[in-house]
Amino acid sequence: MPESDTDRRYRMLSPDQILSWSENDAQTMRLRADRDILPGGYMAAAIPMLVDWSASDLQTHRWYGAPGSDLHGDAPFFVLRNVNYGGNPIEKSTMLHSVRVPLDGLEYVELTLVPFGEGGRLSPLQHVQLRFVFEKDKQPELLEFAGVENGADPHIPDLVFGWISWQRPGPGWELLQGMDDDLQAYWLSLRALSGSQMYLEDILQGRDWFSYPLRIPGGKQGIIELFKVTVTLGDSIARETLSRMLNLGEETWLKHSPPDNGDENDILSEWNELHERLKATEPQALAPIHLPPEDDTYHPLVRSCATMLRYGILLTVKRLIANGQHDGVVLAELPEPLLGTTEVWMKELSHTGLKGVFLRAPLAVRYILRHLESLPPDIPRELDVAGLVQQDNGKRRRIHYSHKGVTPYGQAFFV
Repeated sequence: MPESDTDRRYRMLSPDQILSWSENDAQTMRLRADRDILPGGYMAAAIPMLVDWSASDLQTHRWYGAPGSDLHGDAPFFVLRNVNYGGNPIEKSTMLHSVRVPLDGLEYVELTLVPFGEGGRLSPLQHVQLRFVFEKDKQPELLEFAGVENGADPHIPDLVFGWISWQRPGPGWELLQGMDDDLQAYWLSLRALSGSQMYLEDILQGRDWFSYPLRIPGGKQGIIELFKVTVTLGDSIARETLSRMLNLGEETWLKHSPPDNGDENDILSEWNELHERLKATEPQALAPIHLPPEDDTYHPLVRSCATMLRYGILLTVKRLIANGQHDGVVLAELPEPLLGTTEVWMKELSHTGLKGVFLRAPLAVRYILRHLESLPPDIPRELDVAGLVQQDNGKRRRIHYSHKGVTPYGQAFFV
């Protein structure tokens, strides 16, 4: 079979390569964002964060004691897979690690808005992410460096989580395509990165960070709960998405499998093993946090980086309130942790011309006015009114991180 231009341009990872990565927490995977794809055609470098439930230990801690009681017992921890750290955005390389995260090390959390393009904080187009910062002596640990005797420092000071539109390589993200869930053009993916990696990638594109330190009820216990909700929701959606992608990609991979990857029976056996691994349950996790399978695609208005993080924050606060932790929360102003629903006109937008877009523009404006949570700049205000943002002199606290001034890691080292 002659090799197509697509075959030459992209490298599809085989089931045995993926299995090898999934079986060893101490392995690091180095990928090219513009070349490496998973079966099904989606970018391997954007693979979502997964929890290694068998390696994690969440049962050594008492999560909730009496109000005001201290946390005690052995520190629980997560082991997270596919954490991005050490890649080079200039050459489009990505390094994915496994990281051991001690939950008792969580110190504070920031909601961060990252405006796109020119216009800074006034831009309506912004990425939204959560930045969890850890105490200096209880930081996340890169497992490939854990316990080594060569002097390597295995620790990173923070983790950033953000929902992205996981897509195939090639043309960039298109707003109208994302409006139709049936196209399955973009899957939801919760990416996990070291904060320094994410910050480097943003400043190379001229993007500043505008961060709002959150005030989660329950203090450290509340921050731990937010971390747990964030990674559990991301993990459950990732497993459903990857399973569906494997189903879509199996026939494609068999048609284009390299000759040195064994016969078809071996490939099918590896495929079945991958499916079984994705079905791994979370016996020690939170009560399951899931979205319906039809809602695991990225949607610019309904399931975006902003609406998904807002949903996770509000869901966390509701869980804390149910456990008696509601200090500082303005209950009358606390929104419900709900995601919107798609409407017929949204799907129609993906299949119409310029005239059709203008005809449906009033429907889009009406939806946005009714769902201001779909606008990233409105989320800090909404959370502030509910008492969930730290204050400075009676105003919500905002930190402007810039490569020309103060960065999340101290004074800027270049201008």
